Amino acid sequence: MMQFLVQYKQKGRIQTKTYHAKTRSELEATLQSQNLFVLNITPKTSFKERIAQFNPPQTKEILSAFYELKLGLKAHLPLNLLLENLQNHTKNPLLSAQFAKALFALNSGKSLSLSFKEAGFSDFICSMLEIGQKANRLDSAIEFILIELKNMQKNRKLLTKILLYPAFVICVMICVFLGITLFVLPQFELLFIGINAPLPWISRSLLFMRTIVLDFGLFGLVALGGIAFLCYKSYKTSLKFRIAIDRFCLKIPYFGAVLYYYQLCQFLLSFFWLYQSKVPLQTTLEIATQHLSNQAIKQQAEGIFDKISRGIPIAQAFSASGILDSLSVQLLCGAQNDAGFLESLEVLLELHQEELATRGETLLVMIEPLMILILGALVLWLALAIFLPLWELPMQLQGL
Repeated sequence: MMQFLVQYKQKGRIQTKTYHAKTRSELEATLQSQNLFVLNITPKTSFKERIAQFNPPQTKEILSAFYELKLGLKAHLPLNLLLENLQNHTKNPLLSAQFAKALFALNSGKSLSLSFKEAGFSDFICSMLEIGQKANRLDSAIEFILIELKNMQKNRKLLTKILLYPAFVICVMICVFLGITLFVLPQFELLFIGINAPLPWISRSLLFMRTIVLDFGLFGLVALGGIAFLCYKSYKTSLKFRIAIDRFCLKIPYFGAVLYYYQLCQFLLSFFWLYQSKVPLQTTLEIATQHLSNQAIKQQAEGIFDKISRGIPIAQAFSASGILDSLSVQLLCGAQNDAGFLESLEVLLELHQEELATRGETLLVMIEPLMILILGALVLWLALAIFLPLWELPMQLQGL
């Protein structure tokens, strides 16, 4: 249910009132039944929509919605009817509200791309819709959006899989360590103090860690949170800091390579399909660059068109930007004409996708035994710290 701020004239006076309705047509029917002379209708963000901001739609939900939009276009259904159906059928509240806002803007006479932009959809989706409308190939634009979303979903699953396992193991290790050092080991310390016997060094090392956690744990947590907040704020506001962090991420062994190929797959997929669709080169590069979240790579990609505009061939412009490795550049430079360049792009895209999958699986294979080794070392440390005092307890009692 959307909120609308309606300005109307009644009995010679201009008044403003908030109305609730599912669609603009339903609102107009309500206003007509009240015999109001409407001056302006403005959509208003409700409290429910503000709460829904904390539950953003998943990629698969957006995919499902655009599949429905694609089928509706093939059936030659009106756009406003399609958006109304999407608004009613979408389960995610935020996505449903976005389609409702897009429908409202479309009924107000705005273009489809501008309507989606005002509704809060990504720049890539809005750009593709604008290109599709201008070329009278909206169905092809929707098809490319679906391809891009599916590729994005697949790559994000791979990255999530890589990051989730070590994050889960680290959380388990922290919980086990704190539980043993704070609640179990101190009981043995009291027992040995009672019989005036020293603890083994490995047990004392854990007690030392317990002292650090108790004395400086809260301060350390606050300091860590403050540093994390400052880094996050600097990352969002300072371009130099963001480039430095993104460049550092690319240099992390193994993970940096996965991140690099993830970014390049997003860029090359967009560039290939747009170039194949005969979209102007500047627009193609702008839209493809929007997919790059790593600012260090994005900065390299942004300089490609400047080099092309100075008369440098497109393959050499890619080479000069430094965004591609030497093998990829050789593949592009080997193209003799536009068709050959397009074929080289397709091969390059496939190679990068295969390389991303291979390096991702390799990183997963390396992470798992490493995490097991670290977890095993922690368990051994904790076990010896607990059981060594028990093994030495009979000898300590005999000495009394």
